[in-house]
Amino acid sequence: MHAVRLYAFGPAENLTYEEAEDPVPGPGQVRIAVAAAGVHLLDTALRAGHRGPLPERPALPTVPGREVAGVVDALGEGVAGTWLGKRVVAHLGFAPGGYAELAVTDAGRLHEVPEPLDFAAAVAMI
Repeated sequence: MHAVRLYAFGPAENLTYEEAEDPVPGPGQVRIAVAAAGVHLLDTALRAGHRGPLPERPALPTVPGREVAGVVDALGEGVAGTWLGKRVVAHLGFAPGGYAELAVTDAGRLHEVPEPLDFAAAVAMI
C-alpha cells in the first residue's frame, strides 16, 4: 500500500508519499480500504509541530490523518463478521494513520455509510 508519511515537523512539503507495509488489525479492530480521508485543521497543526489538544506531539515518523471512509476489508479477532465488506466512516481518535490506502481502527469507532452517500461526504460529516 501507499501512505503519506511525516518525518520532520514543518511545512506541507515535509509530507512524503511512499510505500508502506499493510497494517494488520489486532483484536477488536478492523482494517478499512480508504476511499476518502479527511484533512482537518488539527492535522495541519500537528504536521507543523504543534500538539493541539494532544498531550504531546506525535512520534515521528507518522502517517497523519484521523478521519477515513471506505470499505472494511479485514477483521481482527473478536469482530463480528458482518462488518466485512461494509461501507464505513470512522474517526480514528488520537491514533494517526488516515493518510493511507489502508487504515486500522477499533470496531467500536465504525459508522455504517448508507449506499446513496459518497465517501467524501461521509468523511466531512464525521
